[in-house]
Amino acid sequence: MRDKSFAQGAVIFREGDEGFEAFRILEGRIEISIHITGQGDAPLGHLLPGDIFGEMALLDDKPRSATARALEPTRLHLMNAEEFNELFFSDPSSLAPFLSSFFERLRNTNDLLRRELEQRNVPAAQLHQFLEQGVAASGHETLHILPRITISPGSREVRKAGAPESIIIGHLPYRIGRRQAAEGADILSANDLPLRDKFPYEISRNHCSIERLGAELVVRDRGSTLGTILNGKPLGTEAEHMVLPLQSGANQLILGGADSPFQFSVCVEPPA
Repeated sequence: MRDKSFAQGAVIFREGDEGFEAFRILEGRIEISIHITGQGDAPLGHLLPGDIFGEMALLDDKPRSATARALEPTRLHLMNAEEFNELFFSDPSSLAPFLSSFFERLRNTNDLLRRELEQRNVPAAQLHQFLEQGVAASGHETLHILPRITISPGSREVRKAGAPESIIIGHLPYRIGRRQAAEGADILSANDLPLRDKFPYEISRNHCSIERLGAELVVRDRGSTLGTILNGKPLGTEAEHMVLPLQSGANQLILGGADSPFQFSVCVEPPA
């Protein structure tokens, strides 16, 4: 981790900026705010020494969701994903505040989801199905009765990025994402196919996955920055769908925009 000082009024990052680091306050105070069209900046709260902010930059490549500004002279710990991985093996106890922040954000997200479902009066049967799908997507499922799924690089760049000539998927979900710059384990990502990429990135740290959803095989975008394209149809937070079905036979999978070199052929065949 590195320390950095900021003067009163200094902007640590702005809403919409690219994010690569998390911060822990050592001295001073930070204001977190969001911009509301027609109303200007709206403060969400003030953070004090010991508080963590910006930690989601360690998990994904999304733009900053808020602005952080120093309310007084402030000193911060800065840490990126590669440093997090190194500390996990060399000094794991130093990561306790960051892990606590991750868990707190997860609890808050679960609470918000539950309240939203309650407000919408989601029927119990539908809620059960929703939760069952979520549980199924969180673990690995061996392929006993599913079709044979083969992934092949569709360009030379994909092979240079670390993809084998051909991959027969042996479990679901099968996750694809960007490999960390440094060598070694990447504990912030759970990718079965980690691929090397250079800035500006086409591939997000946690990009997409192949899953089984009910009786269908699908591709799910995992909240990537530039999205995923399956058979010419976009997936992602900026698209109409987050999930689309794989068709029997050949499929084209693109990580990133339409001009991205990270293209794959995904072949779905009946089981032998």
